[in-house]
Amino acid sequence: MLAAPVQAACWEPEEYEAARMRDVQTVLMVSALKCGRAMPEMAPAYNRWVGRARTDLIEGEKKLLAHFVREGDKLKYDKFTTALANKYSELADHPSFCTRAKALFDADEAQNGILVKVVTLLNARPNGVEEMCPRQSRASVIVVSPFDALPVDTAAPAAASAPPAPTQTAAAETPAGATSTPEPAATPAASPAPASPTP
Repeated sequence: MLAAPVQAACWEPEEYEAARMRDVQTVLMVSALKCGRAMPEMAPAYNRWVGRARTDLIEGEKKLLAHFVREGDKLKYDKFTTALANKYSELADHPSFCTRAKALFDADEAQNGILVKVVTLLNARPNGVEEMCPRQSRASVIVVSPFDALPVDTAAPAAASAPPAPTQTAAAETPAGATSTPEPAATPAASPAPASPTP
């Protein structure tokens, strides 16, 4: 079952954008972990992407963590990131998940980090993000994430293919078989390490 979304306070625009960045980063991290057997190039592609997006991942993670600090409950940050990982771990069983993720890696590599530039334009709300704060308003941009429409495969995934549920520590680890490109940090003060930005 998917983890229940965390009920959070309203989201400031920069917090929303940080959540969208984390949403896409989680998609790519899960793809590196779950698609690696059939597509061994995925883990190295993920690490190269983290290298290109490192600064944005770290800055976004600071803003994301600040949202939960503002709420007065840092533990919700862990619940939020775990819920995202669980959501995409289930979607990863869909046949097109890995090919869509690979297309994102390929586009980002071909266009020198384009994902960081377009991720905040995605209008589909990330899992766990509720209402925007009323005093702010975002331009309405109709862009759909390539993963938002994926149906969840109800068949139970093979036990061997399911990675452990990411935690702050596990999420920061490099996917098996990946190259040693440095990754962003788990908390604002920490040194870079990603999957959970933990960029």
